[in-house]
Amino acid sequence: MTPVTPSSSLREKILAEAAATKSRTRSEGRRRAVLIYTVAALVGMPLFFYWGGFGHTAGRPVPLTAGLSVGALLLALASASVAWWRGKSQVGRSQTALLAIAILVPIVTYVWMVSWNGRYVEPFHRVGYRCFAMTIASGSPLLVAALWLRKRTIAVHPVAGGAALGAAAGAFGGVTVDLWCPLTNSAHVLVGHVAPIVLLALVGMIAGRFVLAIRRR
Repeated sequence: MTPVTPSSSLREKILAEAAATKSRTRSEGRRRAVLIYTVAALVGMPLFFYWGGFGHTAGRPVPLTAGLSVGALLLALASASVAWWRGKSQVGRSQTALLAIAILVPIVTYVWMVSWNGRYVEPFHRVGYRCFAMTIASGSPLLVAALWLRKRTIAVHPVAGGAALGAAAGAFGGVTVDLWCPLTNSAHVLVGHVAPIVLLALVGMIAGRFVLAIRRR
């Protein structure tokens, strides 16, 4: 099978973008990205503590909260490894991989959270508006950071790339909310935990077209 290589026009776009970008070593770029993502992840913490912090989830046994949150963190890390870094390919991740992140993250989030339902008595019932708001507050800064770091660097599939960035940001925002929210019933999870991830993926998809794509010169 003949390997797929970028077209001449695509190569020219990539080389032109590289020439216009200040040179930075891979290790320097990685440290810079980690710092920016860390700062962005902390932006939503004031709301977390303002609404009660870890004490708000006291109605659920601590081991269950820890297990649920660790699983959510692993999902966030897995999605970020695909969405945030382009891998070894010169033109980045495939459209299939990016769309898989955008589609699977909300689905896996729902299945994972609901699987914990019934293992304890939920302390109260809520629609999920605060969880929705906290996921957006925690995930949005990460999405903005990702869009800024990847601005004008994606040669192919910027829309799918943006959707994946949004889903990954929402997954990380969900980790914060899982440490705060003691509810795992289906209706609440859909409104408070899944819907904001879908919204961030849609915002990322729209932003991807205008922010991520390499401009034609």
